[in-house]
Amino acid sequence: MADGGAMRRERALALIGVVSGLLSVLLAVAVNVATGGSLPPPLDTVAWLSWPAVGILAVVVVWLAVWQQRLATSPSAGTHDDRGAAGRPAELPAAPRLTGRAQDLATVEELLAQGYGVVTLVGSPGVGKSSLALRVAHDLRGRYPDGQLFAALRGASADPAAPEAVLARVLGAMGVAEDERRGAVEDLAARFRSELADRRVLLVLDDARDAEQVAPLLPGGAGCLAVVTSRRLLADLPGSAPHVIGGLHPADGLALLAEVIGADRVAADPAAADRIVTACSGLPLALRIAGGRLRARASWELADFAAQLEDERLRLDALQLGDLAVRSSFDASYAELPAPDRLVFRRCGSHPGQVFGVGAAAALAGREPSAVAAVLERLVDTQLVESPALGRYRLHDLLRLFAAERTKAEDAPDERHASLARLLDWLTAHASPGAWLTAERENVLAAMRRAVALGLYEPAWALARAVGPLLSRAEDHIDRLPLWRAAAQAAEALDDDRRRARALLQVSYAYRNSGEVNLALESAAQAVTVAERLGDRPALAEALLCRGEALRDLYRFDEAANALTQAVDLYAELGDEEQEIRARTALGTLYIQFWRTDQAVAALERAVGLLPAEEGLQHVWTIGGLSTAYRLAGRRNEAIALNERALRIARHGAGDSFALGYQLAARAWLAHEDGRLDDALRDMREMLTVFERIQHATGIGIALEGIAEIATTAGRYDDAIEASEAATARFDRTGDRVRAGRSRLRQAVALAAAGRTEAANAAWRTADRLVGDTQPPEVPRLRDRLRELLGQQPPPSPEPTPDSAPRDQDS
Repeated sequence: MADGGAMRRERALALIGVVSGLLSVLLAVAVNVATGGSLPPPLDTVAWLSWPAVGILAVVVVWLAVWQQRLATSPSAGTHDDRGAAGRPAELPAAPRLTGRAQDLATVEELLAQGYGVVTLVGSPGVGKSSLALRVAHDLRGRYPDGQLFAALRGASADPAAPEAVLARVLGAMGVAEDERRGAVEDLAARFRSELADRRVLLVLDDARDAEQVAPLLPGGAGCLAVVTSRRLLADLPGSAPHVIGGLHPADGLALLAEVIGADRVAADPAAADRIVTACSGLPLALRIAGGRLRARASWELADFAAQLEDERLRLDALQLGDLAVRSSFDASYAELPAPDRLVFRRCGSHPGQVFGVGAAAALAGREPSAVAAVLERLVDTQLVESPALGRYRLHDLLRLFAAERTKAEDAPDERHASLARLLDWLTAHASPGAWLTAERENVLAAMRRAVALGLYEPAWALARAVGPLLSRAEDHIDRLPLWRAAAQAAEALDDDRRRARALLQVSYAYRNSGEVNLALESAAQAVTVAERLGDRPALAEALLCRGEALRDLYRFDEAANALTQAVDLYAELGDEEQEIRARTALGTLYIQFWRTDQAVAALERAVGLLPAEEGLQHVWTIGGLSTAYRLAGRRNEAIALNERALRIARHGAGDSFALGYQLAARAWLAHEDGRLDDALRDMREMLTVFERIQHATGIGIALEGIAEIATTAGRYDDAIEASEAATARFDRTGDRVRAGRSRLRQAVALAAAGRTEAANAAWRTADRLVGDTQPPEVPRLRDRLRELLGQQPPPSPEPTPDSAPRDQDS
């Protein structure tokens, strides 16, 4: 149906035809008179005007003919309001249903408010660039009444659209005559800009390859908007505002999955739905494929499908539905890359960690770092690699799996092993404290696991030996454990007992610092066996010390005393005074734990006498231990002085969080005995904060027990009950049944003091089951207190509390 402009043009053509006909008749009469003809008598007097009339009429008739021809043959003539339907295209595909992306839409709106006429939406394959662009275009179409154009540029394909072909098509859509849609790309681009001048038109240029393809297609007028999508960052596109699109937020990803498979199905197993969203890395394409498969298979359990996706060997195969496949989307981008970029991309996919630097990528690729740095930046521009910080790179999980697939398909097994070996060598050579360790800590652990799994035992051991000494802070026990466990596996595979003994000791220390006392004892016992087999006396002394401390944590006094005494004697025979101090301090701590005050004082005074003049971490443990022994012996002034000295060294000299935490506990018990309960609680809470920061489970539990004891003394029973419950839960998680039972007894005391008799008896019964045959000295005292509170036989006189004893001097 013709629009108003077309109807006006048709009426004008009809009127011109009528007028031209009448004027032609008049012209014929005038010519006749001028050449000798005659007029009727009344008009004879004006016959002399015939020749001027001929001239005037001839000019007017010719002018009307030209005007008529122009109106009839040029659809683009006149103003744009007269162009008709062909000049006002509406080419946008259907508006997609968009889940999430509120922030992206807001960002685009902000860019438009800043005056940008070209917005480029950039993102990795499958992230939803086209859907977002179409949503934006449909939302804005009312602002561009002169038309909306859509062009698929096929930039990710092997046959991208030529700019001149795109221009010829859109000019046709705007009503330009066919003979004006030919010529070089520069001519067509100029014609296109001329057509858009003084118009308000919106263009969507989907899947652009590069700036060279897009530039000729951009309007020149300020009233138009171009929305471009691309897998590449088109940094050299003039006047463009880029916006990089990431994966969906987990909540939006869950909403998209619910939209596809139904909210009821997601609500039936939300945990499995979350796992599916995580496995899809927030990629809308992956989520729609996963949802499509689940929707077509209504009997499938979400948990089963989540498990399939979590198996990295199956994930990309599972994310395929008909012609849609995540792998195919990635393939198109990978195929575009030059050979050096493909090599770096797939080797980065084999990196065992998450975030890596140029040096690691260069080692994996076997190329110079400068060349690899340039490749990585190109890969970032093509959205195949992300750069979360300057000089740091990562691949999201699905791209990482795709890159690993390409590595297996294109690289020989020997080269894959050599690639990992180069990475291990690079990590070993560059190991250093500070920034390097912060950046590479997780990569080291991941590389150790991968190396042991693939049989690269020597490089794995070398890496553990290089990095192990760097993990010296109290909180580093979390990373020491997996590092040395992997090293122990490597040593065992190499049949090297000396290395195995060293690794097992480090594993035992890490388990103790994590609060897993039973596993600590197991590793220490293995280390003793290996050292005895080797006949290595220094290694045996170290193993006995480690085993004695683990036995002490389990309240096995006789075995602990035997192991620690052997360690003291061995170190004395070896003349290793530094280690002898450690062993004597550990033995003195054991005596404190079992309230053998005289033996504790003797052992620790001997250890203090061996300390060097220069104060260090060992001073904190030894002096702090003697302070506690003096407190138990009633030598308060000496205890206070030594505690102040130990705290000073811990805070300002050694800077060790383990040591600081236990010295805070010692000061808290000194304040408790003085009746300064607020001071005592403050120190216990600071101890708790220190141990929570370094994730020292045993220390956290002991701090909570201390808070419970002091709160009970202060009559704050609810606080005591809560703290005891938290301590019991903490010890339960680490398998420390004895301490869990002791904490439950403290809770029973608080419950009984609060008058909750039934709950107190229940807690007491639970505590007895946990403690079993083990009898820590505090347990009889707590039971006597319960008997008193519950109306049974009176308890014996109270004894001092020894819980400030240092337990982790190995750190």
